[in-house]
Amino acid sequence: MIMLEDSLRSMFSERVESPPLINDPASAAIRRGRAARRRRAAASSVAAALALVVTVGGIVSLREVSIPGNGGREGSAIAFNGQPESTPTNPAVEPQPTVDTGIGLDLWAGNRLWTMDGRTLPLTGVGTVSQIYRVPTGWIYGGTAGIRFMRPDGTSISLRGNDDRWVLSPGGDQLAFVIDTVLYVARVSSSGLAVRTMTPVPAGISPVAFLGQQVVITEESRGFDLVTQNRVYQANWNNKITAVYGSPQGKTLIGLVPGTGPAQRPCLAELQASDTGLVVARTGTCVLDPKLDTTGGRITPDGGWVAEHRAEDVRLVDLTQALAGQDRTVLCPIRTTVAPAWADERTLLAADDRGVVRCGVDGTEKVVPLPSGVTAQWQFVPKLTSNQPAG
Repeated sequence: MIMLEDSLRSMFSERVESPPLINDPASAAIRRGRAARRRRAAASSVAAALALVVTVGGIVSLREVSIPGNGGREGSAIAFNGQPESTPTNPAVEPQPTVDTGIGLDLWAGNRLWTMDGRTLPLTGVGTVSQIYRVPTGWIYGGTAGIRFMRPDGTSISLRGNDDRWVLSPGGDQLAFVIDTVLYVARVSSSGLAVRTMTPVPAGISPVAFLGQQVVITEESRGFDLVTQNRVYQANWNNKITAVYGSPQGKTLIGLVPGTGPAQRPCLAELQASDTGLVVARTGTCVLDPKLDTTGGRITPDGGWVAEHRAEDVRLVDLTQALAGQDRTVLCPIRTTVAPAWADERTLLAADDRGVVRCGVDGTEKVVPLPSGVTAQWQFVPKLTSNQPAG
């Protein structure tokens, strides 16, 4: 029995009218972990680790690794001084005229990116792109063949090998990823990766979110747990948490837990780190609509609102009020055809046959046309800043 995935789906599977369009980091991590396990070859751990230091056209330097004695590893460890690729698959993009699309986020479809300033850029070198984030210095995207950092001029460098179990910090400047049974946390810059810590972990885990100096991990049959950087990992799995939405500003974690009563409808919850792992600090309002897509939520950069996708619309929930047991919501009356995303602290983006729809937490609504050339199956690109959660 896959407890983590089935705990929510069993509640709603008979009554959900449309397939989920947004996914919490845990569900996405589980899917990526399954794919990664199928792809992993029988290479040794040494060979896998060497994938860390391969940067095409770059210079790799190995620096001293300090081992603090409590089991974690810290220091500059492995530094990546990558240079832009110059192969035909990744040339610098010719300068293009720029124009504000008025959308508020970049868009992507397949292996192409449409930026907020009206440019189009190719997404190369990772196979089929499965996720992409806008970070302060460019974009980080990944797929079936690895992760890359792309600069604004379109040049990009490889960040690591072909396992797509990874998550970014709220500011987009740290990357947590797994190779074999080691969880790495690395600093991300326009030059590449500098690994800071390496922690042995159980097989099959996937990183979900950053919580301060800790990384939330999941494993499909165990639930959620925490890995503290620079410490030996000790398992304290919590299988009562049913979903993780994100960590606004990296300070608190928002997710879902089962409610009380016969229906046991999931409730919003604030989660925190403790000596016994990840625990529920407080529980807020519970889901009332059986048509809610409970497999996903999106939180504003300041942690003030969460977007809950339903079959006919998107429900914007005031998190501060919800965690205090008060129900303050605003409806975005859009049967969205793409996963919603926050453009800023007060504006949610959705889409229908009219184009992009900007829904404000004040109840306003504005339609913005799609840029020319955007293909089917497009999605918004979440934007990570110093206050923006990943996922």
